[in-house]
Amino acid sequence: MEGLTNMMEETVLTKIDQLWQTTDYCKCDQCKIDIAAFALNRLPPRYVHSLAGELIHKFDASTIQMDAEITACVYNAIVRIGEDPNHDTEKVSY
Repeated sequence: MEGLTNMMEETVLTKIDQLWQTTDYCKCDQCKIDIAAFALNRLPPRYVHSLAGELIHKFDASTIQMDAEITACVYNAIVRIGEDPNHDTEKVSY
């Protein structure tokens, strides 16, 4: 449906960028997509269709409780995918 955006996607991708760089895991695009999919399948979707909806989501996601839940979920995804990537790590080009 046109005009709908899952704001949790943007939030998760931002959180991946913040946390992932502090690890020694593979940084390829395939791993990033796998991490995002893993985390997004464990977090509630937050669909919006207006600027007001985006602002409400950004406020909600910035609360301590929601930020902690998203951070924990994304970090768990980074570790899970990082320890068992969905590719041969010797053949990946960055």
